Amino acid sequence: MVPLGSRQDRDKIIITGETVKEGGGSNGEGGAAGSLWRHVLDAMPGPVIVVDAERKVLYVNPAMANLCNRADAAGLAGRPADEVLAPLPFEVQRALHSVLRTGTQVSSSITWREWEKGPIVLDSSAFPISLPGKGPLAAAAWTASVHPAESPDQEDLAIEASRKKGKDLLSVVRHDILNQLTILIGFLQFSEDFIDDPQVREFLLKEEAAGQVIQALIEFTRDFQDLAVEDPRWMVLDSVVASARERVDAKSVTIVTDLGATEVYASPLIRHVFVTLIKNALDHARGLTRIAISAEREERDLVVVCEDDGPGIPEAERKTLFDRGHGRNRGYGLWLAGEILSITGASIREAGRMGGGARFEIRIPQGMWRDGRPR
Repeated sequence: MVPLGSRQDRDKIIITGETVKEGGGSNGEGGAAGSLWRHVLDAMPGPVIVVDAERKVLYVNPAMANLCNRADAAGLAGRPADEVLAPLPFEVQRALHSVLRTGTQVSSSITWREWEKGPIVLDSSAFPISLPGKGPLAAAAWTASVHPAESPDQEDLAIEASRKKGKDLLSVVRHDILNQLTILIGFLQFSEDFIDDPQVREFLLKEEAAGQVIQALIEFTRDFQDLAVEDPRWMVLDSVVASARERVDAKSVTIVTDLGATEVYASPLIRHVFVTLIKNALDHARGLTRIAISAEREERDLVVVCEDDGPGIPEAERKTLFDRGHGRNRGYGLWLAGEILSITGASIREAGRMGGGARFEIRIPQGMWRDGRPR
């Protein structure tokens, strides 16, 4: 990797879409130095991108434009960084966001096997840049040295084949166990009609409940297994919610959405988050008639709200609502929802009040959402 000089040198560099100036100068000696820096950065064989605190692109060198499959490096200045970096592994955006948030340098080695020109390794570094009059976290730069990734050898291929085979076998066994559990629970329910002893009936109900918990746990292992292999991507939020609605029997409950053309960068498993929220409302909110899912901007973040007109969640339950194992039967739904959202830095909380309905708020940080309407 070609260094960009000392920390002191980097702090003197001002990078904009049109010029690269040292010490803020624009004419004479400062202008000549700025032109020199621009030529140096443009000629670097490794990719360089600089973004400001608003996640807008300040500078991209030709090597970076090529990496992002863009023809015109100069034309990228002023564009949203998440849009420009979308083709790259998510670790690049995450590193820049971390630097802008904490001011701490981030170094990592990223293997990118999906690049159209072949698998590569990015030995990268992201670091803060101070701009005069704008504070120490005004901008961040990301640069990397690029070299081809080693082709997987026979041992690696064998390991991958073994993992796939193991996953397939687990899926078959999981399916068979769930089938047998369904039969078992069905016979327990059927047996209740032939039992008059209230104590025995109570035992049967507890056995049935235990079987349903086992069902939920096995289904949870399937979701958790997928959690590690699904890469984040841009998705239309309204389509995600529509897909979740198709997987839930809402019965007579009305589900309304107001999400516009908003897009989010998240794991495809985010659909599971909305399935869980809708199911929880249907299962636990007595007298429920309406569920509303909307999105609103709050400073730089996007807050997605899922609220209902049920009785609300008791205060005592809110403290453990997102703990693993909380709740009746489906003890992993909300905990898993939080884990899925955290992949791309989002979070979830319950902000309703007893008597006023449940209100779940999903906070999606800047850079992980965008207005999908044509610009």
